[in-house]
Amino acid sequence: MKKSSTEKANEELGKAKVAAQQKHYIDAAKFAEKAIEILKTEDNRKQMDLAKALHNEYLGMDAVKFNKALEAANYLGRSGGFYQRLGMITEYQRVFEQQAKILLVIAKQLMQERRFVDAASYFEQAAIAYQRLNNKAEEMDCKAKSYISRAAAEKHISGRKLYLKKAVELIEERGSDEPIIKAHLAFYNGLFVEDERPELALQYYSDALQNYQLAGSKSRIKEVKAKMEKLTQKI
Repeated sequence: MKKSSTEKANEELGKAKVAAQQKHYIDAAKFAEKAIEILKTEDNRKQMDLAKALHNEYLGMDAVKFNKALEAANYLGRSGGFYQRLGMITEYQRVFEQQAKILLVIAKQLMQERRFVDAASYFEQAAIAYQRLNNKAEEMDCKAKSYISRAAAEKHISGRKLYLKKAVELIEERGSDEPIIKAHLAFYNGLFVEDERPELALQYYSDALQNYQLAGSKSRIKEVKAKMEKLTQKI
């Protein structure tokens, strides 16, 4: 008996899942791609969405394997979208969780490189992924980090204050144990009060210095030490 297109597609998806279990992700993606081609002749949206979800997930996992973080995040995001449309909760939670973690790795690396605007963008994308997972705590944390990044990119103190005010509200509610985030927060708090309350600013800069040292941020350490020296002479 001749097999239907759906049956043929299911066979290819079966092969894809076996290859994925063996961590042969590029082969798995090729099998899933064959299933997609077969299903183009069928009016079966659910099966097509499943094939596309798997195809993107396997491409994402292959990208992870070769440390292609941005590529992996993009593929996993697309995969999660298809799983979500299918109502496959376990699958889209797994994929979005992994996507969020990858986006955070990218964002933190960009912060270390002082590419603050780009870092903010990736923190915001991670926040969206956590929002899809209904993980409010992590969503807030990512949003706070995006505000910190944007504050760091701002050249004008008024702009920094606006972003940092939002970050402070979120961080105080959520909290953060990361040295670089705590350092930026203390540093900009110091900037806020430097003119009116230099002694308080000095305390903030001391906290910032300690956390910048923990984070290994050499350029910021130099900047904070200079500010502390200037304030000490002023007091």
